[in-house]
Amino acid sequence: MKASPVLHQFAWLFTRADESVRLEIHERGTEFRLLINGPGSAQASHDFETMSSLMIFITSYQNELKNNEYKLQASAERRGSVRGGNGPSGEDRRRDAKRSERP
Repeated sequence: MKASPVLHQFAWLFTRADESVRLEIHERGTEFRLLINGPGSAQASHDFETMSSLMIFITSYQNELKNNEYKLQASAERRGSVRGGNGPSGEDRRRDAKRSERP
């Protein structure tokens, strides 16, 4: 059993003027990979064996971005454990709601 939460992908977008930096975590079995895109065409990836080592690195990196006047614009989490629809039964409830609105 894993000690870390179920995390399939998590991303942050930092911007400064017309520059951006995107940090993206990918779960790789029991390990984690951090992809860094930006500023400009710069790209890097870092692998971590534990969630705690990853979070220590990300916290430090985000603080460095903030100290360099980057602002957090967005963050997003994607979990891959639920597939085949939005509701518990796998059906898209929005589609059902639209059907019920018709006369």
